[in-house]
Amino acid sequence: MFQNRREKLVSYMQQQQIDVAILVPGSNMSYFTGLQLKQSERLTLVAITANNQLYFLVPQVELTKVDTECANAIISYSDEEGPTQAIWQFKKELGASQTLGVEFDTMHVKEQKAIEHLTYNNLCDIGESIRELRMKKEHHEIALMRQAVQIAEESLEATLPTIRAGVSEMEVAAQLEYEMRRRGSEGTPFGTIVASGYRGALPHGRASMKKIETGELIVIDFGAIYKGYVADMTRTVALEEISPTLKTIYSIVKQANETAIEAIKPGMTAHDIDAIARGIIHAAGYGDNFTHRLGHGIGLSAHEEPYIMQRNQLVLKPGMAFTVEPGIYVQDVGGVRIEDNLIVTENGYKNLMTYPKELIIL
Repeated sequence: MFQNRREKLVSYMQQQQIDVAILVPGSNMSYFTGLQLKQSERLTLVAITANNQLYFLVPQVELTKVDTECANAIISYSDEEGPTQAIWQFKKELGASQTLGVEFDTMHVKEQKAIEHLTYNNLCDIGESIRELRMKKEHHEIALMRQAVQIAEESLEATLPTIRAGVSEMEVAAQLEYEMRRRGSEGTPFGTIVASGYRGALPHGRASMKKIETGELIVIDFGAIYKGYVADMTRTVALEEISPTLKTIYSIVKQANETAIEAIKPGMTAHDIDAIARGIIHAAGYGDNFTHRLGHGIGLSAHEEPYIMQRNQLVLKPGMAFTVEPGIYVQDVGGVRIEDNLIVTENGYKNLMTYPKELIIL
């Protein structure tokens, strides 16, 4: 699997006359090598050459995670030694290159400084080529995302009975994250959002110590991770009866979500899908209260290509995976967001989520 992915990357590199691609810890390194690490104070680099050779520079503490069978060379260093000597050895293994391809959007300054010790003439961004490769999900990737979705849905179902007046948003988030861990989630891809009442007007209203009150809507936006792959889910629920205004807002968002999803098929653009949902919300008089893009790609990252937003003329193709998450946010009143995870198919779409979208009143 990883070998096939690297072969595709090497094909891009040869077309663009890139001699070596340098990857840093994160989703791209995981995608091409299987090595799952986060960027830290310990320098880690992977080099993929235009003739498909693979070189690792890793701290000793992570050495056992490297697949030795696929590596042409593995250079390690201890905490006491530091990476300086290892960088020079890495340089010797790679030799001189005309052009290096690097991840401009994810590389830290420390990693950039390390790369400056290598021998090359030109530096270019290989990120766009990698993003294009990763946009089309493989069958097994979709299967892992489906499992992450199942974990998220089951965990929400288990958490809802614990929501009552006087419980804090933080307590709800803790319960939800506990339920996901119990079901196999490796963590959360972003800070869990539980935003009740007036705080629901904050699109990124991370869980706080605010107590939930009756008559409020509660926006719950959270994610699960299964074998590296992400599910990103939002549902908005009510604690007992809510006002007619809040019910109207909920119905508008639900219509925008469902109508945009029904339109998904190959050949549509990201702009087209966004415009459908945005048009419904605008026609209802809440256009200024929908303040973010309609969706974003999902996979090994919580946010990746494709971005479903205005003026993005990217044409949808089978295998693309993304969210559809329209929202309305009214200051001092509350907010609603409903989010599903979609896969573009040959003839339309597949919604990985099965959780109901009718308003749940607790």
